[in-house]
Amino acid sequence: MKKRKNWFLLGIYALVVVMNVLSWNSVGFGDGIRRSIFCATQYVQGHISSLFPFSVGELLLILAVLLSAGALILAAILLIRWIYDALKEKVDIADLSSRSMSTSREKSKLLCFAGRYFYSLLWIIGIVSVVMSTNCFILYHCSSFQENYMPDRGREYKVRELAIVRDHVVKQCNELAEMMERDENGYILYRSDMKQRAVEEMKRLGESYPLLDGYYPVPKKFTFSGFFSQQYMMGYYFPFSMEANYNGAMYIANMPSTICHELSHVKGFIYEDDANFIGYLACISSEDAFFRYSGYLSVLDYLNRDLYESLGRSRETYLTYETCSQLVESDNIFLTKQAWEEVESRAVIDTEIVRQASHNFLETNLQINGVEEGVASYGDVVERLLIYYDGELY
Repeated sequence: MKKRKNWFLLGIYALVVVMNVLSWNSVGFGDGIRRSIFCATQYVQGHISSLFPFSVGELLLILAVLLSAGALILAAILLIRWIYDALKEKVDIADLSSRSMSTSREKSKLLCFAGRYFYSLLWIIGIVSVVMSTNCFILYHCSSFQENYMPDRGREYKVRELAIVRDHVVKQCNELAEMMERDENGYILYRSDMKQRAVEEMKRLGESYPLLDGYYPVPKKFTFSGFFSQQYMMGYYFPFSMEANYNGAMYIANMPSTICHELSHVKGFIYEDDANFIGYLACISSEDAFFRYSGYLSVLDYLNRDLYESLGRSRETYLTYETCSQLVESDNIFLTKQAWEEVESRAVIDTEIVRQASHNFLETNLQINGVEEGVASYGDVVERLLIYYDGELY
């Protein structure tokens, strides 16, 4: 029976390798997985995780840390025991008493426990690897949103087109900023159910783009939003729980576009530029002015940066284009000053250390999965915008 289990475990690891090798070498294979197995796991896992009011993904991350810590501690104990035995001088035969036998039994129990612990970890890692491959790794080698739904215009866009799109977004932001309900500090207020609205907007978008159609799990706030704020992270897609989580500490203007961004990952669009664009589309096509405002704000920095770079970093020339209003400037923030103060007051680890570690992890993860640009790929949403507005604005 144990041999059968071992062969089955080996088969799981072999399956993971085969699936990933095929996805790296065949876009069709990845697309097939996204349209079949991924759809099934997304539906089942999404329903299960939605039963819980908290982020299951965060809980599983904590469990993973604890299991890893347990493995390190156990390995350290075994290493110390081995060193102790190795350095021990010749045992006096006369001392082979019941005490020595008791020590031997304790050592045997320790080895037995360690064997079961690490064997169990191999099963857990195997199962997680299958889930992560299906729900994340393979998706990096599927066809993009652009390849599925956006025409190849067959031309290169110049500064003129970039400036037109950028000025259009700035104008929309300036107009919508005046329409927002605000508190006494000037911060935006939103009184409707944002999470439900985001799901509705994504479902509506699915009517035009079939791969976005179907079931969506309930979006959830991070339980530890402060820690994710230290990473400058607005949202996160947890592949192993099929959840779209967002930062509840960040400024409210970021939330609609972020939730829609994370929900696009739940539909198998793992590229960040795709998710940025899908979140943008879901928001700007909404009847809700706050959602439209969040959508336009979500791409403003990318457009500003690209235009500034395209103008040779000439601030004088840059200022000849449409200018953001003071309201837009004050809304285009990650966290409010008060929120940052609260995050810093509760921080266990220095924010700069957390931010750098998170950036390095994300950069490495993207590059390992074939995204050579790493974090810089987020800004590729500008290319999607230029194609989208071709024929409408120019």
